[in-house]
Amino acid sequence: MSPPCPLCGAKLPAGEQCRDRFDLCLAKEFENPATYGAVHHLTVACYMLQHNAYSRQGWLGTRALLVQFIQEGKTPAEVRAQNRRKLDSRQRKWSITTGEKISTEGLIWTRTIADVRLDNPDFYCADVELWAKSVLTDTEALIRDLNPATKRDG
Repeated sequence: MSPPCPLCGAKLPAGEQCRDRFDLCLAKEFENPATYGAVHHLTVACYMLQHNAYSRQGWLGTRALLVQFIQEGKTPAEVRAQNRRKLDSRQRKWSITTGEKISTEGLIWTRTIADVRLDNPDFYCADVELWAKSVLTDTEALIRDLNPATKRDG
């Protein structure tokens, strides 16, 4: 076993790191777009959120996309059409990757890329969907803390 990933806590086989597994996932998705690729939008979002690869605005926006995909059932095509103008690099004044980051330190991720089975497209897609649901659940408290207006008075 490799040491756990310092960003997401994934425990991968010896010599393998999260980025290696992510690259393998992307290769499967691009080689098999009708099967493995059906969850590409979730794979990228989950990996990038757990590895804090986005700026604060990019991170929050990507998590909001996961909400649309998972909780609202929107398709990637619907989300692309809805956000085309807002995310156009010629229109937006912020960077998706560069800038202030959200602190994800202390977050416990219940599922990671290490939990995604690669040997069968049905298992793969189901595992990625479970991963995406867990990322939303695991980040709920963080989102509440970032937006005090959403906190309920007890």
